[in-house]
Amino acid sequence: MTEHRTLVVLDEGAQGEVPPGWRQAAPEHRIVHCPPDRAPALLEQAAGPRPLADVVAGGQWVPVALRLAERYPDAVRSVLLVGPDPEGNGRASREWFAAHGTRVASVREAGVEVELLPPGPAGAPLTEPRVAAALAATLDRLPAVRRPDW
Repeated sequence: MTEHRTLVVLDEGAQGEVPPGWRQAAPEHRIVHCPPDRAPALLEQAAGPRPLADVVAGGQWVPVALRLAERYPDAVRSVLLVGPDPEGNGRASREWFAAHGTRVASVREAGVEVELLPPGPAGAPLTEPRVAAALAATLDRLPAVRRPDW
């Protein structure tokens, strides 16, 4: 049986369709665009010695994605966060780190990668084409397996 990674895209308004351009951005993933309350069931299926899920979230779903990674470290390889970089310089704002930095550190200590994707235009949805392009570049450079626990 071939293992396929799952890309879990958290979005409350998900209708089940994959955002445009994402199939090309993540061709080796089964892409599941879902409401956050459906994500735990998907992550339970992905748990194992080789985590098979990457979780994408933006805006209000960032803390949810981080909590999911803490709860399911055996399932989640990475958490990809969209848009916490308001100045476009590759760094999240001080306010963002004040709100989420401790949880990001906790997730990273569990061996899960956390990456900040550059935002699209202010308030851009995950369907913004630049988000798909940033996603592709980030997935390409992530390790195939997660870091060992220290």
